[in-house]
Amino acid sequence: MFNGALDIVCFVLGSGVPTPVGHALGGLAVYVGGQYGEGVRKDWTLLGATLVAALLPDLDLAIGPFAGRSYHHYFTHSLGFAALVAGIAYWTMRRMGRASPGRDAGVIGTGYLSHIILDMLTKDTTPPFGVQLLWPLSDAFFISPVSIFSDVFRGSLALLFGLHNWLAMGREILVLVPVVGLLWWLRRRRAQLE
Repeated sequence: MFNGALDIVCFVLGSGVPTPVGHALGGLAVYVGGQYGEGVRKDWTLLGATLVAALLPDLDLAIGPFAGRSYHHYFTHSLGFAALVAGIAYWTMRRMGRASPGRDAGVIGTGYLSHIILDMLTKDTTPPFGVQLLWPLSDAFFISPVSIFSDVFRGSLALLFGLHNWLAMGREILVLVPVVGLLWWLRRRRAQLE
């Protein structure tokens, strides 16, 4: 099915998904919004873990080249898998001796969920449409009737780095950077009032 490295890169980046930039901004928004009751303290461990969690669901893309078909938007894009990630995060943060492993796991798990939500809000042009949200309870796919984000073109290097994909990334930045900014401002404001 794959004839070279470019085919694999294009397959991995897929269509019907925000770019990694969009997913990272979603994770950043969760991190900033999840810093309640702590002023503006920087927690690099939690930030890094939340960003990784926001990108993690797309590891299902790595299965496709070996399986000969796409598994994107399947089980890793589900509430069940998000709960598993949150549980692993809790265990890890507790073993690290973190002060609030439950809160940390909540932020990390929500960072993971941000990925699923952004994918559901993206124009999906490749069947099955949507994400397998309720796996393992259901194999059904769910997608929002409203698409905020554009799909990502793939198939060649020209498409991958083409204007459409740059515009898609620009739209993600225009939508998500103000959300991050507003959450950061609200967090600072709350810290000033405490």
